[in-house]
Amino acid sequence: MKPEIQSNLLLGVTRSKAKMYEYDVPLDYHIGIYKKDHPSNLFSLAIGLLGDLAERIIYEKPDKNQINELNNNLQFSARFFDAYIQSKLDETLSPYFYLIGSAAFYLCDHPGNSSVLIKELNCFLDIGCGGLENLLAWILKGDFDAFDKIKDGLYSQYIKNIMNSSHMYFSEGVEKEKLFNNLEALRKKTYNNSTPRQLLLADVIFAIIKKRSENSIWNCLPKYTGLELNHWLKVIKKKTFLKEFWPAQHLLGNDGIFSGKSAVIQMPTSAGKTRAIEIIIRSAFISGRTSLALIVAPFRALCHEIKNHFSETFENEPVNVNELSDVFQLDFEIIKSTNKKNIIVVTPEKLIYVLRHTPELASKIGLLIFDEGHQFDNGIRGVTYELLITSLKSMVPDHIQKLLISAVISNAKDISKWLIGENSKVITGNNIKTTNRTIGFASWTDKLGRLEFVIPEDIGTRDFYVPRIIEEYPLRLRRQERNPRMFPNKNDGKSIALFLGLKIVHNGSVAIFCGKKQSVTVLCDKIVEAFTRGLPLNKPCDLSDKNEVESLYNLYKCNMGNESNSTQSAKIGIFSHHNNIPHGIRLAVEYAMKESLVKFVICTSTLAQGVNLPIRYLIVSDVYQGKEQIKTRDFHNLIGRAGRSGMHTEGSILFTDHNIYDKRNTVNESWRWDNAKSLLQPNNSEPCASSLLSLFKPFENDDNSQKLIMGNLDFVNLYINNETEINNIPEKIFSALGPKGFSIKGIQSQINWKKSIIYSIESFLMSHWDITNGLNYEEGIIKIAKDTLAYHLATEKQKEDIAELFKMIANKISEKVTDPIKRKVYGKTLFGINSSQIIDNWVKNNINIISSCKNYSEYLIKLWPLISDHVNNNTFKKIKNQEFLETLALGWIEGKSFFELFKIMNHANVQLMWGSRSRKLIIENIIDICENGLSYDGSSVIGAIIEFVELLNTDENIVLINNLKILQKMMKYGLSCESTIEIYELGINDRYLCQQVAELINFKSSKIEIIEEIKAKKEKLINFFIKYPLYYKKIIMKIIE
Repeated sequence: MKPEIQSNLLLGVTRSKAKMYEYDVPLDYHIGIYKKDHPSNLFSLAIGLLGDLAERIIYEKPDKNQINELNNNLQFSARFFDAYIQSKLDETLSPYFYLIGSAAFYLCDHPGNSSVLIKELNCFLDIGCGGLENLLAWILKGDFDAFDKIKDGLYSQYIKNIMNSSHMYFSEGVEKEKLFNNLEALRKKTYNNSTPRQLLLADVIFAIIKKRSENSIWNCLPKYTGLELNHWLKVIKKKTFLKEFWPAQHLLGNDGIFSGKSAVIQMPTSAGKTRAIEIIIRSAFISGRTSLALIVAPFRALCHEIKNHFSETFENEPVNVNELSDVFQLDFEIIKSTNKKNIIVVTPEKLIYVLRHTPELASKIGLLIFDEGHQFDNGIRGVTYELLITSLKSMVPDHIQKLLISAVISNAKDISKWLIGENSKVITGNNIKTTNRTIGFASWTDKLGRLEFVIPEDIGTRDFYVPRIIEEYPLRLRRQERNPRMFPNKNDGKSIALFLGLKIVHNGSVAIFCGKKQSVTVLCDKIVEAFTRGLPLNKPCDLSDKNEVESLYNLYKCNMGNESNSTQSAKIGIFSHHNNIPHGIRLAVEYAMKESLVKFVICTSTLAQGVNLPIRYLIVSDVYQGKEQIKTRDFHNLIGRAGRSGMHTEGSILFTDHNIYDKRNTVNESWRWDNAKSLLQPNNSEPCASSLLSLFKPFENDDNSQKLIMGNLDFVNLYINNETEINNIPEKIFSALGPKGFSIKGIQSQINWKKSIIYSIESFLMSHWDITNGLNYEEGIIKIAKDTLAYHLATEKQKEDIAELFKMIANKISEKVTDPIKRKVYGKTLFGINSSQIIDNWVKNNINIISSCKNYSEYLIKLWPLISDHVNNNTFKKIKNQEFLETLALGWIEGKSFFELFKIMNHANVQLMWGSRSRKLIIENIIDICENGLSYDGSSVIGAIIEFVELLNTDENIVLINNLKILQKMMKYGLSCESTIEIYELGINDRYLCQQVAELINFKSSKIEIIEEIKAKKEKLINFFIKYPLYYKKIIMKIIE
């Protein structure tokens, strides 16, 4: 018994009918359903498949091929039951289908979808099964400590016995045999005298309890960790600890990950990765393998999420969970407390800094986890990540557990062999489906647009469609306007994205993806204007938690001003999320989305950076990031956010540029369709490459169609032997090849990238100069080169060139930095040779001047020429009136809001160069310069200055060093004093809120005093935070408690 072609067609009809309701298609335009093609014809097949798998589970253990086939067949049933409920074809059957749909999802290894359906049953069931229906619902809900009422009847005693023994086993880990004896007794009873439905439910109850017992922690923890249950009892009693293993966790357990094996793990979003990491850490601690687990995550937002999760998970346990700050300063408390159990969450940049200052920490690490570990080719951050792991490979003990986790790595075997060695292991969970996904394309060839859905496994094949859901609304005209304005605009995929989001947000959370940050701003502008002009659609704020929307709006207003369209969009209930939105706002929006308090976000690929948000609909407005299309692997990481397991049974990905679908068969226009199909194929995912290898790439013209072939080491030779000549390269190439699309700007950008790679290698080698393990100088350098991912992935010729590259740079270091002490200090700064020498010489020449500074503003003014020369932020460099950037930096460290800084710059008529023209600044430019320029580059320069002041080693510099360390944090966070810095580091990561709290507690400066004062003034603070987002309310309450 299995679904055939006709069965799949009927499933398509059912799903199409369900979508008509989901997308609010008027009943008159719903598809017609006729008796011979009615979905009810699938009842016997769908129910039969459920009974078939249940019976197999009870009587035998099918082999792997059998179980895969049965699972696939039952997935058909589960999707049918779910779709039939949504289709409203017979709502009297809904309770029954919620029940058996949940059971079907559970038995075919979709526990998240199972929980979604069973949550809909919140009342006593009576479908003529003598109470078996309520027993099954109770088992599926999985709360074995909460007993449901049992009505007297034929099976009441059997039900009572099963409930009692289920409680004893699943809650206490005892009476397993008694539980199965009770189940057997129930089956015998039903087989003697029962209806077919009662027989089915009895079998399903038995099968689910059997499967649930196999998934239970009582079975899985000792089996997979090798640790006896008595070691886990305290943890098991915690309400926050998982109760059963999901498929992905079984996969990891079977491969030895919970008992200490190293691996590269490919795991889809929502598969249970975070829970798995918890078990890995607990197992490592309980077994005594280590007392220090280090989690490296490439993004600050992801670090926050990981730290917050594990702080809650390990609450009231003797485990310290710490997220190291982004500031390049040592966190001595963390370093000194490694004799206790510690979880440290850190970015690659900060970990490199820490290891270069305290390399002894590496020897104490017993568990090393790299989350979102596919970022080795992500710009200069990728270079940093690769060199970090290269460092750790030589520094940490060989036997420790190393895990690299990612959703998409097509060359996982290569990465595993590099990270772990010859006995490497790759665990692939990509066949685990956490939830179902539909893929739809806007089509607008008639007056009203539609959505065309395709089969996810065969993008070129149409699945079903939803008609008449996109329509234009006239907008109010302003004075002197004559031409009609419509929303959405048929020729504007972005306005269609907004329209669809507004139309479906009542069903679940919506995220509109934009390839560029500017596009997010454009969409905010469009929606604010549309509602200002009287757009007659419901606002998302009406479907969200009104208090939270108001609180987020207040936070936007305090940071960005009321006139910003991001602020006005927030007021409507549509929130922007990208790197040019203040960090404090992004954290609050992420939390509100995660808690389903708000429903609508417009974002860039920040959504794909590991942060888990419960999105039901991902609307794709465009797929280009600048001139380049988003990478396939990043796109799949992104669409993995649609349909959060345990919250939705299905996620939808919708493309809104109707030209993609409507012109798929048009000559010279079908490229959009071809690109979309290619993006949606996971097999097209790019391999995880090495950014270091891009140093050997030839120069390319602006559209990447022409290459200027060079030897792999030609640029490096020029850099080492005649660096000034590099400045003439752009003009020379433009003169010779300008007509072929080579621009000065494009070549200069490529030169800057190549130089940044060389600077990173210089810094890396200077910090590793003494780590040669007894090898001579040249052998040691070659050994370091061979440890890089670049070398591991390279061709034979490239391997020779990489070794030569490292030798060439090492020779340059030997010649230019002869003092070994200074060389080591240079390595600690994270800058290359030239910048390190410039900063070193500047400090020596200006130490008396900076020592005489009276306040932090004066320090910054003296340091500004040095800082401004080392800020690499693009927006910073494009400012036409560079002299005003010092004013901006002073306002930043004085804690002025972004809106205040924006007003200052606007009043001075500061312009942004845009090609050959200049344009007015927008507030996002100010945020970009401050948070992505001054914060990182500016604080890095101050950190380097501190290193060189310390090198002078005079007692009178102690006060100066302390002041510079405070200035460094002021530059990092954009805050004005020690009090606000301490409050920020307590978790109030919003600049405006930090300053308000500091004022309320009279600017106490030490952490202990601040916490005491917060507790003393808790009523004032609680009242203050009433009008700000829940994320910060929770943090302040945690400090108070």
